[in-house]
Amino acid sequence: MDDESRAFLADIEQRRGGQITYKAFSTFYADNKGKVCRYGVFFYQVDGVFWFQDFEYVPNFLGFRLSRRKDEEYVMFESSFSPSDVVSIRRVKKKAAINCALGFKDFSKLRKYNPLTGFMSETATEFGLRDGRLLYFQFMDKTVENMIRNEKKELRT
Repeated sequence: MDDESRAFLADIEQRRGGQITYKAFSTFYADNKGKVCRYGVFFYQVDGVFWFQDFEYVPNFLGFRLSRRKDEEYVMFESSFSPSDVVSIRRVKKKAAINCALGFKDFSKLRKYNPLTGFMSETATEFGLRDGRLLYFQFMDKTVENMIRNEKKELRT
């Protein structure tokens, strides 16, 4: 890990007041409040709470930076949730999640992903939270889902 990455993680740990116990990258994020991060979010856990934040995307072509429009100012997006606040987990089509987040489709019409009919579609994992938020992530594996399910099992016993 390079010095810049170590400094980035140390800054997070200082801001959150604890050590990062899990970290991953979600290649996509959307929610039912209209936010879509097509270039992904850094996802991590500190003191049992999952946090995520986006990064400023700098467009480039063949390795050369392209300038942004002057009226576009980057504002970092970050949010969090506790695994105990998750009331549902399901897989959905990524394209459908984007359409819902952008207001083109009603969230109530978003169906669970069916591998028989949608095997060629990208999927996203939907986390339904107690406060009504719906969060969509695209992780490389099911580690986060398993962590949430395991914590819920521990709370029940």
